[in-house]
Amino acid sequence: MFKRIIIQDHQIGFLHGRNGFEKMLATGNYYLSSSKKVSLYNLTDFPANIPNLEWMATHHQASISDDLEVIRTAHDEVVLVRSGQQFLCVMPNSLQAFWKLGLGVQTTKATIPADLKVPDEWLHHLPIGVSVGCVKQVNIPAGAYGLLFAEENFCNFLLPGRHAYFEVLPKTKLTICRQSQVLDAKDVVQAILASRHPLLQERFKQIETSDQQLAVWWDKSELVHVTGQATPALASSDLNLELIALEQAPRLLESHIVLAMRANANAARLLATHVSSYEVPSEHVGMLYIDGVLHASLTPGFYAYWHGGHRLSLTTIDTRLTTLEITGQEMLTQDKVPLRVNVTAGYKIVDAPLVLASLNDYKDFIYKEIQFALRAAIGSKTLDGLLENKNETDEQILGYVSQKAMAQGIEIISMGIKDLILPGEIKTMLGKVVEAEKAAQANVIRRREETAATRSLMNTSRVMEDNPVALRLKELETLEKMTEKIDKISVYGGLESLLKQVAAFKPAIEK
Repeated sequence: MFKRIIIQDHQIGFLHGRNGFEKMLATGNYYLSSSKKVSLYNLTDFPANIPNLEWMATHHQASISDDLEVIRTAHDEVVLVRSGQQFLCVMPNSLQAFWKLGLGVQTTKATIPADLKVPDEWLHHLPIGVSVGCVKQVNIPAGAYGLLFAEENFCNFLLPGRHAYFEVLPKTKLTICRQSQVLDAKDVVQAILASRHPLLQERFKQIETSDQQLAVWWDKSELVHVTGQATPALASSDLNLELIALEQAPRLLESHIVLAMRANANAARLLATHVSSYEVPSEHVGMLYIDGVLHASLTPGFYAYWHGGHRLSLTTIDTRLTTLEITGQEMLTQDKVPLRVNVTAGYKIVDAPLVLASLNDYKDFIYKEIQFALRAAIGSKTLDGLLENKNETDEQILGYVSQKAMAQGIEIISMGIKDLILPGEIKTMLGKVVEAEKAAQANVIRRREETAATRSLMNTSRVMEDNPVALRLKELETLEKMTEKIDKISVYGGLESLLKQVAAFKPAIEK
């Protein structure tokens, strides 16, 4: 019994009999016995998908060589296969097959170099910028370079331009760095230096700082990196290197580094690990401590120090006039009158180192001394004496507190009792006393004025008794006063008659 097999233009057949593979069948019609079997494969497959390729290549090489390109690579070999616009990279220790029919197959073999660089002849066949299998293409921009590592070993420097490298080894990694970038990771730098690459001497600066040394890297006037103590570093030869000695640390930063730090936030961030910086505000004094010991007194301004591993701290003290309010102090006068007193004080720090050295809390110290002075002053005076000589009490308190405070570096500028608050019942009693005193004073004044008026009247009567003219003038003065309120007056019988009539009507006129 026979069966018909049709093989189309884009196909090829593998004929198998009872004993296995026999031959390959091209395009056409075939009549085969039922004991035969044909496997059909697509000629457009790239690569060819052939089962048991290892067996076929070993035992039937002659039968398949006209139609298949079988590629076997060694452990350090890579083959680039191109068919039309299709590309494939055959990895090391691999076996693959490609159809020769159709567009045909072109192969280029290369041995993997230590620097993983793809041969230049391969670049003519590869599309620009396209990675094919294990071949990776990159473009390094101007002002940068690439570091190629494989299995944690340094392989190659890639300068600006187009490059291709083999990504066949485990942990193959490309790192692109800026020209201003400094490498100071110990493992990375040691791996690069161990490679003894020829570009190391030509394009890079190498340094390893000591335990008492920092390396500051500059790109023209821009601070780009700071390398710490006992650290190897590698950087482009275009960068400028400045070594900083820390033997005398802590010490002030160089002025040009301070300017760079204040002008550029990135520079300040790079220096933050190695620098302690402080700003003392205007009208303040800064106390700088190194490892807990007072080192210097700082005037207002900006300060930055290479700390060199020491612990620095700054305490600032305000030297401006400060007001302190002490309220609600309960006191007893000498005559046992309870008072509540409010005091206001103004002080300035004149010797900040002395204040910090002798006092834990200078505000609390002033507060307590004012309390002591206030109790002593109030307790030694009666309520009347306190009210009559308030200024004397203020001076007593000020004198006591000033002496105590000046010994600790604090100047008391002013101090006084602002309020004396009496209890309600005492205030009522005091009000009654004042009222009674004022009423008695008014009585005395009224009696004194009455006595003076009576004495004056008696003196006037004596003058008139002895002098008729004066009496007449007094009568005329009285008449003038009486007639001021009269609109119209008619006189009959002369002045003498008028005086008599006016005398008679005087009570009615006054009413």
